[in-house]
Amino acid sequence: MDDLTAITVIEADGEPLEPFTSKHVLEIGEAVATNGAVLIRNAQAHGAEDFQRALTALGFEPLEYTERSTPRTKVGDGVFTSTEYPAREVIPQHCESSYAGAWPGRLAFFCVTPAETGGATPITDVARVLEDIPGEVVEAVESRGLRYVRNYGNGVGLGWRDAFQADGREQVNRFCAANGLEWEWLEDDCLRTFRQAPAIAVHPRTGRRIWFNHLVLFHQSSLPGDTREALVSLLGEDRLPHDVLFGDGTPIPDDMVAAARSAFERRSQRFDWRRNDLMVIDNMRWSHGREAFTGERKVLVAMSDLISRRTPVTY
Repeated sequence: MDDLTAITVIEADGEPLEPFTSKHVLEIGEAVATNGAVLIRNAQAHGAEDFQRALTALGFEPLEYTERSTPRTKVGDGVFTSTEYPAREVIPQHCESSYAGAWPGRLAFFCVTPAETGGATPITDVARVLEDIPGEVVEAVESRGLRYVRNYGNGVGLGWRDAFQADGREQVNRFCAANGLEWEWLEDDCLRTFRQAPAIAVHPRTGRRIWFNHLVLFHQSSLPGDTREALVSLLGEDRLPHDVLFGDGTPIPDDMVAAARSAFERRSQRFDWRRNDLMVIDNMRWSHGREAFTGERKVLVAMSDLISRRTPVTY
């Protein structure tokens, strides 16, 4: 069932996508500023090329996907496939790159091919999520901070060459040094990185406190029980592809993460993709995820308006 109560829906009534977005750029921008999310429906379009032209009309300056966490294919200038995980897998709610040193302020999703069943991209208001999470959980993660631990090159998850789009170690060393990452090279050409980061942020335009982190997605409790047990047995607690600890390096209890996950589930809103749907969201107001699906789903994504932990900007 569709739930579009918090998303501004703009009907294109069969007009070509790029001229329509050019003509309605102010209306679209105002909708994103007001609600943080806008969905353009029933436009004519022909794949990635028309999506790219619509992005230009909307003032997107496409960003590269750096410090990657998931496999994607680049199909245009700053245009990527959405995460290429198996169709049976659910991707939990997250704000794009909230684990990183910099992240996009805006995201655009474009549906080339809707799934046969499922495959929605649910979104969740992260200010309301913060309000719903028990106070003791918020206090714990806010006062102690988070420590993201990632391992590359052990045969599970991305290798460091893909994650950092690097040919050699020196490129990775420079990136880590410039972007606030601790790192160490391990045996068998493996890399481990660490990042200290807050769990709570303040939206640069609205001033509202928001739940802005990758705890629900990166914590090892996000893995199915059997998979988690097998990976810990095979790799060890400190060699999982990704995990989130308290800032002092102690584990975050599963029940705390479950409380945050429940808040997302209560607040999540979803709709079924239609061909040529274009959704633009404020990445610091709405998280997103992915339902499992059947069929040949293809959704593209682009990112714009870089925000950095070191030099925040208003967008």
